[in-house]
Amino acid sequence: MKIALSTITLGVLVWVLTTSVAAQRAAGTARPNANTTDPAARPTPRLADGHPDLNGFWAIGRGPDTPVGSSFGERDPTIRRGEARNAAAQYADPNQPPYKPELLSKVQDLAKNESKVDTAFFCKPGGVPRIGPPHAIVQAPGMPIVFLYQVNSGNTFRLVPTDGRPHDPNADLLDYGDSIGRWDGNTLVVDSIGFNDETWLGIYGWFHSDKLHVVERLSRVGDTLRYQATIEDPEVFTRPWTMNPWVSVRTTKELHIENPPCVELDIDHVTSFDEKTRPQP
Repeated sequence: MKIALSTITLGVLVWVLTTSVAAQRAAGTARPNANTTDPAARPTPRLADGHPDLNGFWAIGRGPDTPVGSSFGERDPTIRRGEARNAAAQYADPNQPPYKPELLSKVQDLAKNESKVDTAFFCKPGGVPRIGPPHAIVQAPGMPIVFLYQVNSGNTFRLVPTDGRPHDPNADLLDYGDSIGRWDGNTLVVDSIGFNDETWLGIYGWFHSDKLHVVERLSRVGDTLRYQATIEDPEVFTRPWTMNPWVSVRTTKELHIENPPCVELDIDHVTSFDEKTRPQP
């Protein structure tokens, strides 16, 4: 009953918002017919309020290399977790989270035991920014912007008000945090605090504390959505860390579907830590 009620509530919310979107989009700038194969080179449509039109479904060719299942769009179903983005390449990437030196051994220990200690293996929410860019966005006048996600732990959504309100002073220990948004030119900036310390930032033992502060930046360029997150966590980091950017492409072929029941994973579904970190020939 709880799942059914949640599905109905989300459905009603999206129906109300999409009705408002249609009216605002009709009043906004019409999209020219752009016959280009480069989605980023197409015109960037705007709504009547002048802001870029973020509405639509946004396909991610790959999701973060995590068990949260946050890819949306075409992906090779035969790829084992740990192979989608080679972990050896990930470790070779100079853009590593700046953990305090005394915490590096903990990070490594968590990485080696991820299938036993990472809560995402047990159908728990992936958290922010691990969940990645939204797979669909609903942007309507007078309403919070809605981020929709299709993930293994259960389809979920986030509400991002852009009316200038402050953070909820009572928000605390949330999986996805308390989010507020503002426009910085053509970029939507989402500021989130109030997290618990149960989620991870990635599968490599990238844990965080409840002092986590995430700032996400989303910009539409043609028919692409550019996403990048900056993380502050004074309990575990030596400085703020900006993650590598993501680029999603607008799609009319992919639609959100109802999740099958989440199944907890075990070690047989995981590429071993040693294999993941082995240099490729």
